[in-house]
Amino acid sequence: MSSDELLVRNISNKLREIWRELDDTRQLLIKEKSGFRDIVTDVDIIIENKLRDYLISLIPGTGYFGEETVRIEGEEFWIVDPVDGTTNFSRKNPHFATQVAFYSRGLIVLGVIYDPSKDEMFTALQGTGAFLNGEKIRVSNVTDLKEASAHTGLQYSSETAFERISARIKRAIASCRALRIAGSACLDLCYVACGRADVFWEEALKPWDVAAGKLIVEEAGGNVDSCLNEPFNLFSPNILASNGKVQLLKAFREKILDL
Repeated sequence: MSSDELLVRNISNKLREIWRELDDTRQLLIKEKSGFRDIVTDVDIIIENKLRDYLISLIPGTGYFGEETVRIEGEEFWIVDPVDGTTNFSRKNPHFATQVAFYSRGLIVLGVIYDPSKDEMFTALQGTGAFLNGEKIRVSNVTDLKEASAHTGLQYSSETAFERISARIKRAIASCRALRIAGSACLDLCYVACGRADVFWEEALKPWDVAAGKLIVEEAGGNVDSCLNEPFNLFSPNILASNGKVQLLKAFREKILDL
């Protein structure tokens, strides 16, 4: 086992350990952040605090870029979302995950996403493939838009582009076999990677929503781009992830995204 593979295993084990130590019967403390739709729980803070020092200790001298607490950047740093899908988690909807990515000199080189409700661990190292609980995964082979299962999300800033977003959703409902809005961007990306979905798009996300998932999709043979007329930007992501099949991607961009 290489040192990088051992690193992924250690992170995976730590995520399982943290979630198993949480008391499911305790009362969640919930507060609003930037608006009534954007909330944080005390569990988000607890997990981030546990992960921050642990991850920095794995590669001394690295920085940390977390959703809820410290934001330290440099050439190498961890990108962490302790609970992606906090609203789901706060309502006992079992669709949420923790994501960890490692950013090194302009690239995401490691991604780990853990869904504690299903005990599903999605992992990827740059150049080595993507895995679910240790088994290699690949994107779907769907090429026809009318056979596609598309996922999207409604980010907190969706109001700024409501007409465009709602029009795209309407076109997807009319043209795709299925449209799903599940509430966890990192799991949407994992589902594209393992073939449970064929396309995922969402505007106005954050780096911690997509960093690990981007690598996992790409290592599973998929494609990640922007869902707007712009280059993809990890630090201001408007994401379009797909199985990378040219026919499907072309049709989706033209018929759904109107690009």
